[in-house]
Amino acid sequence: MLEFIQLLKHRYQTITQLATKDIELKSNYQAQLDSLTLAEAFIQKGKMIKALPRHALQIAILGPTQAGKSSVTNFLLNNNVAGVSPLAGFTIHPQGFLCRQSEANNLWLKDYFSNFQRQQQQQLEPDNYHHYSLSRIDSKSEILPSCILWDTPDFDSIDANNYREGVLTTAALADVIVLVVSKEKYADQSVWEMMHTLAALNQPTLIIVNKLLEDSQQLILDSLQEKWKSTRNDPFPLVIPLLYQKQGILEINSSSEIKRIKKLFKTLVDKSNRRQHNTYEQQLLSSHWQSWIEPVIAEHQVLQEWQQLLDESVKEALAHYQRDYLNHPHHYQTFQSALVELLTLLEIPGIASVLAKTRRVLTWPVRQLFKLNQGKTVSLAGNSHEIVLLEQISEHTLIKLTDKLLDKIEGVPEQQQWWKKINRLLRKKRPQ
Repeated sequence: MLEFIQLLKHRYQTITQLATKDIELKSNYQAQLDSLTLAEAFIQKGKMIKALPRHALQIAILGPTQAGKSSVTNFLLNNNVAGVSPLAGFTIHPQGFLCRQSEANNLWLKDYFSNFQRQQQQQLEPDNYHHYSLSRIDSKSEILPSCILWDTPDFDSIDANNYREGVLTTAALADVIVLVVSKEKYADQSVWEMMHTLAALNQPTLIIVNKLLEDSQQLILDSLQEKWKSTRNDPFPLVIPLLYQKQGILEINSSSEIKRIKKLFKTLVDKSNRRQHNTYEQQLLSSHWQSWIEPVIAEHQVLQEWQQLLDESVKEALAHYQRDYLNHPHHYQTFQSALVELLTLLEIPGIASVLAKTRRVLTWPVRQLFKLNQGKTVSLAGNSHEIVLLEQISEHTLIKLTDKLLDKIEGVPEQQQWWKKINRLLRKKRPQ
């Protein structure tokens, strides 16, 4: 199954890179590509669970641009290790941080991120989106258990499609998702499209609403709950509201609040269930299967329609040949010559002459052929009239096929590329 998913993903990548005027169609292909990328990574995760069922807990921080993901990462780790910038799209690579974990116990990540190259955090290249980093931190988090915490790129900026694979691959790896949104971004369509995409993975989720103002806190939390209910079927998750910090630095000094957040994370970790991964994997595949293979089914339908066009055209061409040559009183010798040739090749003595004398079905040209034959093979080379007629019929058939292809190209948008390709092939092979 993994190989098939990878093949489909490659095909969708090829299609989405083609220029198309149909924005809706291209957007649909991009959505299928996203779900295939997620499925590929989730299947890879299942393989890791089988090989290393007790591998480190994975927590991924997701969110739109400028939501404060890196600030939340630093707060949870109690260490300013994630780069923070007022510029949108500053983080463009998955960045993992080992919290009470050793690198030696997490070498398997190299196989999981097989489409990516690991770099030191300081050496991540801004023009290479297939990099990731994994760093060990010395300080101890007061909130997190032993885990790998992943700070991820945004999924809604102008350049997000360039590094979207890194976001989805990291999200599929996560045992726990932390969604970080701000009061400006919590209602963005991109946020809820992402949460809808992740729904089949059944990951325990915590929502952190950042940069809140006290007077709008309850209104935003109520709206957030409505958004969740309209997007997903699972219960509304736990929420941590964080009030606006002028310096953009999260500081929660209350020990009781720290303990509360720590307890929330423990609750999330307890909900995580790797033993159900196979079930979730099947649910993910089932939920997307029909939409993934729609283009495949459409292509088969196009090929069937093309074959039907060919069959009809050839049948019509044969009817013309039958009418204008084979059944024409002046050209009936074509059939007669073929019959004489058949009898000669069968080498049955006397049959041809008896048939000619008793039934009188063969006219003068064939009787002449019998006299001339004398055991020799009859030449069935077509006469000039037959060749001219066949050329006319074939030319007429090809013209009609081309006209029908042009009609098809103007038809269903999803099928245009296939009909254009067939039309190009027909023009290329026309002389043959």
